[in-house]
Amino acid sequence: MATNNDFSFFGKGVFNQEKGEWVLRKKPSRSIDITGVYNYIISERAREATEGLRAMPSTATKTEKGNFKKANFEFVTFSGFFPYRDACSSKMRSPYVCLDIDDLSSMVEARRVQRMLCQDQYVETALCFVSPGGRGVKWVMELPEWTQGLAFKEQWYKLRNHLAFHYGLTADPSGKDVCRACFLPHDEFCYINPKYQDKNL
Repeated sequence: MATNNDFSFFGKGVFNQEKGEWVLRKKPSRSIDITGVYNYIISERAREATEGLRAMPSTATKTEKGNFKKANFEFVTFSGFFPYRDACSSKMRSPYVCLDIDDLSSMVEARRVQRMLCQDQYVETALCFVSPGGRGVKWVMELPEWTQGLAFKEQWYKLRNHLAFHYGLTADPSGKDVCRACFLPHDEFCYINPKYQDKNL
């Protein structure tokens, strides 16, 4: 049974024969928590998919990369548990928001940004890891007190503005969708807040 600290976990995408493309699953396979995602990311489960995506040629299109991710990566919706992945079907909101920082110059830069965000003094980081493509960062944070009581999009915009003001970084605007999919890569250097490491949420 999902708790307030759980969110939805979805399997790899399926191929839509009519459209001739890969599509994301709408129904989750189970609920998961921060500790579960951390254990998944540092395991070998997504290593092959992660290395495959990063090895794609520079000529690969955004659509080709998108289809590869849909076909090969499992994903979560950090901001809530959804029996069906639709904003209107949210059964339970979680206390987390994920900001997605894309198009960094390199893996080295992504690691620098990751370390910097984990030291933020105004927002408590739950998880922080390098994105599947290797040139982005997923920053999963606990909703701070100054966002409590607001609708999700308002919370997201406040945190986006925080990122821009303090770090000069831009969050992917698609993240303002409460049921936005976050693909789970392999990242042995994923950061987890120490309070979650030996605790079942």
